[in-house]
Amino acid sequence: MPDANQFQPDEIAGTTGRAARIGLWLGPLLAIVSLLPPISGLAWEARLVLGLLVLMATWWITEALPLAATALLPIIAVPLIGIDVGTDARGRLVCATDGLCRGAITDPLANERMLNLGDLGAHYANPIVLLYIGGFLLGIAIERWGLSTRIAYGLVARGGANPKLMLAGFLLAAGIISMWISNTSTSLILTPLALSVAAGSAVKGREDPKFAAALVLGIAYAATIGGLATPIGTPPNGIALTQLRAQGIEVSFGQWMAIGVPAVIVLLPIAWLILSRGLKLDAAGSRGAQERVRQELAKLGSLSTQEGRTATIFFLIAGLWMISTLIADWVSSALLGGTRIDSSHVDTMIATLGAILLFMIPAGGGTRRPILIWDDAQKIPWGILLLFGGGLALAAAAELSGLSRYLADSLEGVADLHPAIVILMVGLLVIVITEFASNIATISLMGPVLISLSQSSDTLGAAAFIVPAAMAASMGFAMPVGSASNAIAYGTGKVKQADMIRRGLVMNLCALVVLTIIGLTLAPLVFGGA
Repeated sequence: MPDANQFQPDEIAGTTGRAARIGLWLGPLLAIVSLLPPISGLAWEARLVLGLLVLMATWWITEALPLAATALLPIIAVPLIGIDVGTDARGRLVCATDGLCRGAITDPLANERMLNLGDLGAHYANPIVLLYIGGFLLGIAIERWGLSTRIAYGLVARGGANPKLMLAGFLLAAGIISMWISNTSTSLILTPLALSVAAGSAVKGREDPKFAAALVLGIAYAATIGGLATPIGTPPNGIALTQLRAQGIEVSFGQWMAIGVPAVIVLLPIAWLILSRGLKLDAAGSRGAQERVRQELAKLGSLSTQEGRTATIFFLIAGLWMISTLIADWVSSALLGGTRIDSSHVDTMIATLGAILLFMIPAGGGTRRPILIWDDAQKIPWGILLLFGGGLALAAAAELSGLSRYLADSLEGVADLHPAIVILMVGLLVIVITEFASNIATISLMGPVLISLSQSSDTLGAAAFIVPAAMAASMGFAMPVGSASNAIAYGTGKVKQADMIRRGLVMNLCALVVLTIIGLTLAPLVFGGA
């Protein structure tokens, strides 16, 4: 079987390309240019935040610096801008800057001061960041003990010798696994398995190129789609949750799944229809592929003790996540004397419990170690967690400086359009950007704009804009650089770029329609008018 590591793509946040070298100087230049023209009604502090946004956007899009390094800029810049803030009646920081903010304040503010580094640092340790640490550790355990490989071969084996059903098995496996571990890890795990099955279908030493291409591209698409289902499935989901929380909208694990799972259920069959069209193998090739699946499944043997204990913890944590709202209600009434605890905070506590159990419970099976040791934690993508903090700090600076309020007033005409048109436009813009830029950076930059758009809309709340946009940020199906999963598929040499673009554009269009419908129907139903 091919080594999964040979398909590890180059770091997407590289610093050596031509675009990166240009972007390194273009970013500061555009930031300065954005400060030159006078903007009526926008305070100087807000204009400085706009310049910071332009700089970070340019560096994120061109990858002038590693994305996580760019995310550290607010720590330096925002405290020096001198943004005036105060505390409202609910104890939250609100904008107290002269101009739009000061003129809109009706109730007196307490503790007026400047936004400081302590305020910003809280965003880099947001509860969502801690939720993701727990989720990453759970995914590492699943990968460490081979549970994901067993799931994949078990599902593919049910397809028998039918190549279309084999493809469906890989799509389903990648979709399910990607709900709980990163899209990149899912692709790295399953792509070698798909190549092994494709090699097994070879007749007289020649494999069917369409079959191999469909399998590796199917894994890439399904890994991307499956990540939509849960808050920890893909980082843009976490960014969306924190953006909603900043607006006072708490979203539980189960609430997100009420939107994400239907999206996956619809998009996975669409991907199968696109990839399975014209897919067929002759009898010998089908038998060879089926036999290869049986051989690989037989090599795994029976379920090991390590796999069983990892699966037990996984099902325990996943089950608790799904009922976190009920747990929050019980904790509030039984332990806290009626004081309300947010279900989203309970999600983070559950994730932390899962992490502790993984480090505490012995792996068994003759090994003298727990399921996870601290060396395993080194596999956590810490850069993604810094990206979370940087995006949140930038969004907070935009909100507290009055920039978001200014954008809301400027976008009032757009918000007057039919909601379907607005969500469609937002989704299209996000999908186009994410084909060439980081999905985390895309939704981080769009956050202040989407919040402003929701504030100027009389018909839809913030969730109806942010949730579909966050999902759209993951829908980079057309280009090899659109996602790490695409890069892995393209790196196998089995997929032609023209074929990826052709099929990916169809997937993008279908995803845009599905996410627009979700924004208009499911999001308001789950979140109400929030």
